[in-house]
Amino acid sequence: MKISYPALILILLGILIVISPWTIAPVCEVGGMYVKTASGMNLPMPCGWTARAEIGLGALLVIGGGLLLIAKSNETKRIIGIFSAAIGVLVILFPTVITKMCALPDHPCNLLTKPVLIILGVAALIVSGYIAYTARTD
Repeated sequence: MKISYPALILILLGILIVISPWTIAPVCEVGGMYVKTASGMNLPMPCGWTARAEIGLGALLVIGGGLLLIAKSNETKRIIGIFSAAIGVLVILFPTVITKMCALPDHPCNLLTKPVLIILGVAALIVSGYIAYTARTD
């Protein structure tokens, strides 16, 4: 069986996307920062919701990489590449547009988490584009 390095890279990127907001580039919630409601309840800040969404997106990239490892046809590989590229776009959109990060620019999520997720999303896009391009059917 031939090893698919792009598939392994997708799996690694997916794992990094899952764990980065909680370990490598932690969101505010990891540091104990929450939004306190009028009733005294602590809720995650927007970056906490982004971190939760990134768990699902990273897991989908891991699944895509796993499927790419067993895929036989170029059409299937191409579809996985397109699917993974869409996930890469979402990895970028969650911290920048969809759920965003905290309003204060000096929060850890804006200083570290957001740039790391953008870089990982761009890397996923590049690898996915390569997969889709090399698997094209002429």
